[in-house]
Amino acid sequence: MEDNYLKTAREILNCVGGEGNIVSAAHCATRLRLVLKDDSRIDLEALEKLELVKGNFNNGGQFQIILGTGIVNKVYAEFIQIAHITEMTKEELKQQAAKKMNPVQKLLKTLADVFVPILPALVASGLLMGINNILTAQGMFVPGKSLVEAFPAIRDFAEMVNLFSNAGFTFLPVLIGFSAAKIFGATPILGAVMGAIMIHPDLLNGYGYGQALLDGTVPYWHMFGLSVAKVGYQGTVLPVIASSFCLAVIEKRLRKVVPAMLDNIVTPLLSVLLAGALTFLFIGPVMRGVGDMMTNGVMWLFFDLGALGGLIYGVTYPLLVITGMHHSLVTAETQILANIGTLGGSPTFAVVAAANCAQGAAALAVMCRTKNDPKMKSMASASGVSSLLGITEPAIFGVNLKLRYPFYGALIGGGIGAAYATIMHVLSVSQGPCGVIGVICIRPDCMLQFMVSMAVAMACAFGATMLLGNVFGQKEKKENEKREKGKDGKTAPAGEESPVLRIETEPGCIYAPVEGRAIPHTEIQDPTFAAGVVGEGVGIIPAKGEVVAPFDGQISMFFDTKHAIGLVSDDGVEILIHVGVNTVELNGKHFTPLRQSGDKVKAGDRLLEFDMEGIREAGYDLTTAVLVPAPNHVELVKTGEVKQLDKILTTT
Repeated sequence: MEDNYLKTAREILNCVGGEGNIVSAAHCATRLRLVLKDDSRIDLEALEKLELVKGNFNNGGQFQIILGTGIVNKVYAEFIQIAHITEMTKEELKQQAAKKMNPVQKLLKTLADVFVPILPALVASGLLMGINNILTAQGMFVPGKSLVEAFPAIRDFAEMVNLFSNAGFTFLPVLIGFSAAKIFGATPILGAVMGAIMIHPDLLNGYGYGQALLDGTVPYWHMFGLSVAKVGYQGTVLPVIASSFCLAVIEKRLRKVVPAMLDNIVTPLLSVLLAGALTFLFIGPVMRGVGDMMTNGVMWLFFDLGALGGLIYGVTYPLLVITGMHHSLVTAETQILANIGTLGGSPTFAVVAAANCAQGAAALAVMCRTKNDPKMKSMASASGVSSLLGITEPAIFGVNLKLRYPFYGALIGGGIGAAYATIMHVLSVSQGPCGVIGVICIRPDCMLQFMVSMAVAMACAFGATMLLGNVFGQKEKKENEKREKGKDGKTAPAGEESPVLRIETEPGCIYAPVEGRAIPHTEIQDPTFAAGVVGEGVGIIPAKGEVVAPFDGQISMFFDTKHAIGLVSDDGVEILIHVGVNTVELNGKHFTPLRQSGDKVKAGDRLLEFDMEGIREAGYDLTTAVLVPAPNHVELVKTGEVKQLDKILTTT
């Protein structure tokens, strides 16, 4: 298996444009994460055919290849060796990836980076709130009574749970201030101080600000001719993020000018004083208004547009996942949950869960439809279950987008399920796993309708995918029939075809794929091939524009530019056949492939035709390299005139 990791790493490197296209690489528990110079050089079709690759997607400036736990680290170790790059952490890779982002992407990434570290606290608080709701909900378990009323002995326990559940949202600005200051480069504890200032008990509680405005009882500070509202920012998100950014700007500039001996005293003092003053004067009021508009927009979508709003949100969410923009929704969701006492809950959770479950159901439909592709069947089943639990990337990028029609089916099912959840006013009390197990985050009186919404989404997505699969399947069938004809040599260009040669092959032997004059690879007029950088082998100056399989095996890669083919023999020998020198510049012109990546071949099967005269007239050397990559030992058996399937190399 160790050789398989090296082979996979080499194939991935080829698929992403080679060593020269790599900026940096890192890995997480399941994915190889790459920052590339030119994403257009990625060969997705070839990459998706690799045995160990379970999916891929491009997000936030990173091209991520899903390999799985226990595999990714081993492939990564080989990858950085053959790509000649240094090992990087995920944070360093993110910094490289951020350079490729536009301003909107950078803003969304920043919001995600702020909220991800504090999500466990919000999830814990929300789930505790759900437990409290179960204990205090009327008639849920006992007719006409709550559990607390039926069993008074648990009243104090319920009060304790309620206190625990409120803490995360009560002190939310402190948590956000700490996290945001860290992201922006300020001292995190000063960010927490800014959050604490914004919810200080001496201020008018932010939840009462609206009524105080109506009553004309808002308190003010009067200083230097200015009137500053003494109002807290409970239940808000954007003001403390903007305040932390302001803090970071001030602190970093002060540290450049304040003498080192005074830095630890003067810098914190002035940073908090200036950032705090700007917060209450300008930043807080403006960002409170922006946050209110975001929240009102989401609430309008669900409570005014009703089913149509839910359908729009449910269909749009998976599209945002593809681009990574779904992180921007966390801000509005958090602010809604922070005002849960006023709003009663968030309508977005059930809609997102419906969209996720629809993606899972579509992947499971693919599993049921797939007959002759064990890899796709396995991937569809695993990713489908994962989506039902709230993790959709494997299904979206590994199955549904790849085949297209399951993604359309999932959009249909997700939209219908989301519309139903909106009609039934399914509300959540916390953030959590947006799948079927997310029922624990739902208000007790909405739990049944939440499960119905998930069932509707899954049934519609499954049915739509099966129906669309039948339509798309006819097209797939025709393509497969055409491909099968190609395997029999029936789709070759008009003209006289060569008879298919057959020989008895020997293990470790490589036979001439091209007729012509064989020379050692050191004599090829290409410094990379001659130096053995790609591997050792032979060059053949062709006398006929045709390439055949040099052994029994499989095509591991057919380059988009059609000039080169990677093959692996049944006994594990890997080779590269590269027609001509620098012919990649022809971009496929003068080359006619007769097979494709993944095809099984027998020695003598026709793989490629090329127009020798056209390539010569374009000014390119036709010498065809047949190379075996290191660490194999290669022995040259024959030089001079060779016919197709003459033995030319042996390997150990």
